Amino acid sequence: MIAIKNMREAVRAIGAFCAALVCAAFVSSSAWAQAGYVHEVLGMASIQRISAKAVPARIGDTFDAGTVIRTGSDGKVVLKFADGQVVALGADSALRLVRYRYVPNNLVLSTSAIELMRGEMRFVSGIIGATYQEGIHISAGNSMAAIQNQGGADFTVLFKPESQEAGAVAVARGEVSVRTPSGPIHKVESGQYVRWQTGRTPTTPIPIAAAPAVTQAAVAGLWGMVVPASNPVAVAPAARTAVLVAAADVAPRGVARGGVASGGVAPSGVAPGTANGDSKEAGYVASAANTATMQTASGKTAAAAVGTTFEPGTTFNTGNDARIVLKFADGQLVVLGPRSALNIAQYQFDPCDGKASKSVMDLIDGAMRYVSGSIQAENREGVSITAGASIIDMLSAAPADFTVAINTRGQEVGVARVALGEISVHTPYGAIDRIAMDQSNIWGPRKTPASPIPVETALSVVQAAVTLQASALPDNSLVAVLAAARAAAAVAAANRAESAAGADPANARLQAVAQEAAEQASMATQAANSASRAVAVTARACTLEELPAAAAGPALAEVPAAPQLPTPAIPVIPPVTPGAGGGCTGSKC
Repeated sequence: MIAIKNMREAVRAIGAFCAALVCAAFVSSSAWAQAGYVHEVLGMASIQRISAKAVPARIGDTFDAGTVIRTGSDGKVVLKFADGQVVALGADSALRLVRYRYVPNNLVLSTSAIELMRGEMRFVSGIIGATYQEGIHISAGNSMAAIQNQGGADFTVLFKPESQEAGAVAVARGEVSVRTPSGPIHKVESGQYVRWQTGRTPTTPIPIAAAPAVTQAAVAGLWGMVVPASNPVAVAPAARTAVLVAAADVAPRGVARGGVASGGVAPSGVAPGTANGDSKEAGYVASAANTATMQTASGKTAAAAVGTTFEPGTTFNTGNDARIVLKFADGQLVVLGPRSALNIAQYQFDPCDGKASKSVMDLIDGAMRYVSGSIQAENREGVSITAGASIIDMLSAAPADFTVAINTRGQEVGVARVALGEISVHTPYGAIDRIAMDQSNIWGPRKTPASPIPVETALSVVQAAVTLQASALPDNSLVAVLAAARAAAAVAAANRAESAAGADPANARLQAVAQEAAEQASMATQAANSASRAVAVTARACTLEELPAAAAGPALAEVPAAPQLPTPAIPVIPPVTPGAGGGCTGSKC
């Protein structure tokens, strides 16, 4: 009897153990089931899961292994995977996710296998492709592409499943090999293109500029699409975030949501005329400390809060202990110090027409630090800066970073201090022909301005210039104003929520609010970065269109490995870190 009882207990124990294994397997399988989500949809596209009918693809749809994605003649889809991998599918294309498994704590167990059934696909590797290349399998018909180097890759595959199947690969970043039915292609490097066809020996990789026009158009179209960052995500929350972003229409007006310009050659992103299509915003308040106000051209006054956008004609005023940072669409930056007033008289930015862009501002009183952007680099004559009765000119198209402070109460007294570049100043008392890097000069009544001197004086205007020159700023890259403004506001709100939660760690409600605010800030920042990349891609594409045609190719003389801004970031400017009232849109916090 005792033996039978013991046997029954053993059976129950074994049953419980097996049930635990089944549950564990189920949980693990569930964790891996959601391979990724639909980040963006443009035009007609469908999604077909295993044993289900095809349905229209929608932003936020999740998918797992066995799913087939198809696009129509006007369709494009961007997919993001749990490990950060991104796939952009072009028009008239289809792919199948053969298998996918992401094990963060053991990447050698991770794998991603994608079959391009037809059409064109851009692949950007995530954690798996960057650290465990053997886990990536990209097939197109009977051909297989593989990543060859650590750090991952960004490349495009074109494929036609005909009787004599033909394919091509263009690499933006990293190195790729291709095994074809007609022989191996051992290495395709960044900036190269190669094609193959059944029955023909594969050709040697050539520069993308020498590829056929139709291939360049397809590649440029995919590389011009706005894609998310390739960072790992929790699929379900990221999918919900994508839905929220789409519902809120975070992308700025005039910015195509993953679109391609007419004809499919030049990447689209911004409508000509301004950096934000039909909107009039010149820039936004990137950070603010203490009391500052802004008055529109129509006379309406409002607080200059973080994330507030402004139009030409706006005048800013700061209080006794206030400081604000303004970022413009072309990337130029202005820091306005305490007890200062600045008028943005005119502003127009067209990333495709630098000569038509202009920026006119007047420092009415106080201190201002100025960092140049794209307009100054493309059209130096289009930038006009006055300080009181003095006129400041930048002497070259090279990046400039300088501070000017004036006191206009009574006879004007001013100082200019240069951290980068060279400027001249036409003062009421005479011209200062040149102030070079690390130099400064003071001007005032009853004397001709002297030669530049070191900053070794106690004058209040000089001290104001020194203080602003030490300010930390965001980078001076191109920006999509509306999206960046929302991101700055979201980061500022997250900082406030975090401070409140930190002051009362036992308050569960404050902790939840802080967590939600952090997620919203992350979502808004990703959207802003994507929108800003679209602006940069547009500017780059316009630059490429102006280059002479390559001898063996059409007008598109180059396709960049990644969007490169026309204005280099100024190295002396450290990134802004989250703090009271501020944010760091477009740069790492």
